[in-house]
Amino acid sequence: MDNKEYLSKLEIYNFDKYELINKKEFQEVEKYFLSEEFVIDIIVGEINAFAHMVLLTNKRLFTISKFIQTASQIKQYGLEQIQDVKLGVLGDIADLTMIFKSGIIFKVDYLHTQDAQKFGYNISKMYEEFIKSL
Repeated sequence: MDNKEYLSKLEIYNFDKYELINKKEFQEVEKYFLSEEFVIDIIVGEINAFAHMVLLTNKRLFTISKFIQTASQIKQYGLEQIQDVKLGVLGDIADLTMIFKSGIIFKVDYLHTQDAQKFGYNISKMYEEFIKSL
C-alpha cells in the first residue's frame, strides 16, 4: 500500500496536503521509511531562518531542509524521543516548538494556526498510539 492509499483511509487526520507528497523533498525522505511506516501529516515552515518540510509518520518525525539545489538535509527523531510540543499563536500565524528528551529543541515558525494545531494534535495522537504499541 502506498502513502496516498494509506492516507485516504485515515479520515481522522483530515490529510489535505497531497501536493506535498509530490515534492522532491518528500520523495527523498520516503525511501528511508521503515516497513509499515506511513506519512500522517506534513507542514512547511521555517526553522532557524531556513525553510523546512516537517513530516510526521506513524513511527518518526523528519525534518527536511533544502540547502542546495541538488541535495537536502534530512534529520529524523523517534516518537519516543518527544518530551513536549508547544503551540504559540498570534492571530492566524503560529509556531510549534518541539522538545526532545535529548535536549534538542526546534521551533517551526510561520505556520497557519489551523495547520499548527492539527500537526500538534497528530503528534500527540501518534505518540499515544506508539506508546500503546510497546
